[in-house]
Amino acid sequence: MTAKAKTRQSQQVFRIGIILGIVGILVVFGGFVVYFLIDQGSRQVPLDIPVYAGAQSWGEANRGAQSRSLFYRIPNVTPEQVVEYYNQKLREFSGTDEEQCVRVPDQGNYIDYQPGVEGMVPYQFICMFDRSYLNATQYTRVVIYPGPFNEDPSRNAEGMTVVEYDQNWNP
Repeated sequence: MTAKAKTRQSQQVFRIGIILGIVGILVVFGGFVVYFLIDQGSRQVPLDIPVYAGAQSWGEANRGAQSRSLFYRIPNVTPEQVVEYYNQKLREFSGTDEEQCVRVPDQGNYIDYQPGVEGMVPYQFICMFDRSYLNATQYTRVVIYPGPFNEDPSRNAEGMTVVEYDQNWNP
């Protein structure tokens, strides 16, 4: 093989290498774009967290096109028992033991709490499940509290545990 033929062959190998490199970069970039679009699409719906077993749907309040509250009542169980379930869900969701539901107030009852007053709750637990990223918001805030008394039987939750899902999503 002549020197000219060897040079031509090495130039072809170099060109093929450049073309393959460009194609590789385009494939990686395209994969990133597809992943980003799929990820953004997954944030266009509420973040659903499985509800405590035995929970009874108690209503829904739409707070806008991308925000709602779901209410559940759970008979024969304390808020602390329900919180243990959601603490486990938080550990599964975050992959660590660092996330936990927070009791408010951390001890005792709210200062202005008066037993038997319609609609008042002594304390609550707040559990935050958050998948927000860049400009996309997606979270479910779970609020757990002892069911408050209400004279209206359809709104009375006395002796039950109430769970509220405050859901927001905005891609």
